[in-house]
Amino acid sequence: MNNFKIIENEALKEKYYLKTLENGFKIAVIPKNTPSFHASVCCNFGGADTEYIKNGEKYTLPSGTAHFLEHKMFENEDGSDLFLDFDRFGGNANASTSFENTMYYFSCTDNFYENLEILLKSVSSLHCSNESVNKERKIIAREITMYEDIPLSTVTRSLYKLLYHDHPTTKPVSGTLETIEDITKETLFRAYNDFYVPENLSLCICGIVDLERVSEAVLRYFPNKSEKRPETTFPKEPLTVAKTQNIEYSSVASALYCIGFKCPPDSTDSLESYRKALAMRIAISLTFGRASDFYCSNYENGLLNERFYAGYTQSRHASHIVISGSGNEYESIKELAIKELEYRKKVFFTPEQVLREKKAAYAESITVFDSDEDFTASLASGAHLNYDEFDCINVLREITYEEIRDAIDSIDLKNCAISVIKKG
Repeated sequence: MNNFKIIENEALKEKYYLKTLENGFKIAVIPKNTPSFHASVCCNFGGADTEYIKNGEKYTLPSGTAHFLEHKMFENEDGSDLFLDFDRFGGNANASTSFENTMYYFSCTDNFYENLEILLKSVSSLHCSNESVNKERKIIAREITMYEDIPLSTVTRSLYKLLYHDHPTTKPVSGTLETIEDITKETLFRAYNDFYVPENLSLCICGIVDLERVSEAVLRYFPNKSEKRPETTFPKEPLTVAKTQNIEYSSVASALYCIGFKCPPDSTDSLESYRKALAMRIAISLTFGRASDFYCSNYENGLLNERFYAGYTQSRHASHIVISGSGNEYESIKELAIKELEYRKKVFFTPEQVLREKKAAYAESITVFDSDEDFTASLASGAHLNYDEFDCINVLREITYEEIRDAIDSIDLKNCAISVIKKG
């Protein structure tokens, strides 16, 4: 099949075709006969990639560079907007930047190959001038200001600054008003030339398409073998939190709080690291989820409400548990959360409770296959990891009671911080 490898999961009755071109560009195709086509190009370059080594030399990019570059990738050589080209062929296109990567995508019902050409064109070259960069800087500044006015975003960002001493996680993906001032045309071209190389790009398509035609289209826009992706470096981060508390004041109806527990960092590209993260997510859901004794009892006594959330996040060289919500009894909730974790370290859940939580997690995980758009995006970003969604499902089936219990045991309760925004 044109050198495409068939990856299949018989239990889920799902499959996709996978191929890595000679230049390193990865292509995945999900052969679903659906009314719409979906396509995503993922660049393994995101908000956390601010320091890197290339050919033995160290480089530093201002915070927000990946996001700024995303904004400029839809500009034609004549300065016109590539989104207008998608409009001509009925394509609905957009892009997004996370700490880990940048995603460019479209959906359409007709003219798939025309829209694919536009998508590949957009990521295969960069066109910008000093004038257009300055214009875009003003647009991004307004975007940053808008997010700074959202209390939930502010309280979360403040928590990251408490947990971490010197890590890109403490800066927004979009950068700050100060850092984007340092982003120039030269900055963008350097980032583009170093990271937007075929080996660091992937394309995933959902729909019935001609595999050979797709491969030929990619090679037209990315014909040459390229250098390897530069190695991103991170500052050495202590295991302890930077600070334990921060309180700010804003126009909120009741206090917003984020309680964090800093966890040891791990890589994110191996199946083993995913397995550890999955064990922690299940453990936190068991302890603080909507079906937990902790949530139900404290909801009944009025300490918690529907805005309560608890989860575990693992990104490159940063891992933490976040418990958030609204209400003025945040100190009590923090103390109760620590006591609950202390208790669960001594008296863990029964095997039956763990199995029930695993089944709930499995039911939620397989919903990604119900959404063509989500499955496409997941495979596009997963192409840069050493595992895919099928591996994740298998790990969820196999993960043991002991692994989930060990996840709770690994939490250092002293590595805790709380961020609060109070009415004022």
